[in-house]
Amino acid sequence: MDTEKGYHIEISSPYGEFWRYNVALMCGCFDARGERCGFASAESCVAEVGAALDAPPADYPARRRVRLDVPACDHLICYLYLIPHTLPAGRDTDAAPPFPIRLRIRRPDGEERQQTLHINQWSGASIELRLPEERHAAGEPSAPEAAGTAKTTL
Repeated sequence: MDTEKGYHIEISSPYGEFWRYNVALMCGCFDARGERCGFASAESCVAEVGAALDAPPADYPARRRVRLDVPACDHLICYLYLIPHTLPAGRDTDAAPPFPIRLRIRRPDGEERQQTLHINQWSGASIELRLPEERHAAGEPSAPEAAGTAKTTL
């Protein structure tokens, strides 16, 4: 694998109320010996937790994307957090089904992979990503279906 180039990670969602979530992505970069050789992060905060907004802020982008370019390294361990600052309006959990986010990752070798994850509207998500998948330990889940705490590889 060409490690002169790093990873490019992008998070987006077609969900009309994606504005209700702050997004944080943090990646530890590791060399072939497993020692950390770098760190990269990106954040998209819309409002303070508990803001209880009625609508998205006026400057909220029509197509919100959170992007992170990670420096060259052997492998990564990343943590993706989706944190609700405004909860669903109703109290019926059946009226607030999980919503999709799209995780797109371009690897150093140029290969691009996409995965759709489903996020609980009430709790948001805490997701661990291990890249590349060959660093993925046997027996761990490879594609979570819904939110909460999950591990995945791409």
